[in-house]
Amino acid sequence: MTIASRLPPFSALRGFEAAARLNSFRLAAEELCLSTSAISHHIRHLEEFFGQPLFVRSPSGVTLTPCGREYLSNITPILCDLVTATDRAMKKTKHRTVTLRCSPGCASRWLVPRLNMLKRALGGIDINLTTQPSGPQPDVEIRCGYTFPPDTRHEVLLTTLRAPVCSAEYIRAHGPIENSSDLSGHTLLREHQLDEWDRWFAIATPGSPISEHSIWFDDGHGAILAAEQGMGICLGHLALIRAELASGQLVQLFDQTTPESIVYTLEMQLGWQNDDTLVTLRNCLVSDAHEMACVAE
Repeated sequence: MTIASRLPPFSALRGFEAAARLNSFRLAAEELCLSTSAISHHIRHLEEFFGQPLFVRSPSGVTLTPCGREYLSNITPILCDLVTATDRAMKKTKHRTVTLRCSPGCASRWLVPRLNMLKRALGGIDINLTTQPSGPQPDVEIRCGYTFPPDTRHEVLLTTLRAPVCSAEYIRAHGPIENSSDLSGHTLLREHQLDEWDRWFAIATPGSPISEHSIWFDDGHGAILAAEQGMGICLGHLALIRAELASGQLVQLFDQTTPESIVYTLEMQLGWQNDDTLVTLRNCLVSDAHEMACVAE
């Protein structure tokens, strides 16, 4: 019997690895640009190849069986080696591009001003910076939230507190804002994701009414842009707007911050430790984030 005849279908392996890593057939389908039914078909094909289930299905999602966990543990290093070997072969045949994915706010406030630095560090390699939340798995991804996955593929890159900020123009137009209770008459720039105004008011001025004048945005990027245009007051990510605060373009109104820090985490593709380019990119991002944190202290 040949080696090829004993190997499982590679498309099924890709679906299995993604579904096992994400604990979701749906998320695996989005990552691989397939339908959920296609992922389910790949998994069933692989389970038929093994003669036993690899996942436990339930209404709340999927989890690996003991056999599935052992198989994932065994094939992960092999897939990492395959990624490394493929990258090395591709370097010899075509010009390389590294893809980095993050939120629009992270891109505009942090990464875009540093692209020249990253380009110099990577030599002749191109950088593809995307803010699209879905699509093919990037080489490097920066995520934003209040928690981060407890595994070896993620590391904390940067943390930042948030506080009310507005433009100097807004203050000139509306007069000084001296107390947190004064905000009840001002326009708040709010976010559908990670909005923290209710919690900030509960700490800064308990019992005071929250302003009824609001403009809502999909994320913090739109809110901070609107604040810079004098449209209202937003909860700015302080670590990302230090230059604007230092120049006076934006003004931090109060020392009181949100109770929890926003956490920016770095996720590298499988096998990145064996790829000199990705190691360099990771080290540049971590070093720059560390310098930002030191300046903020």
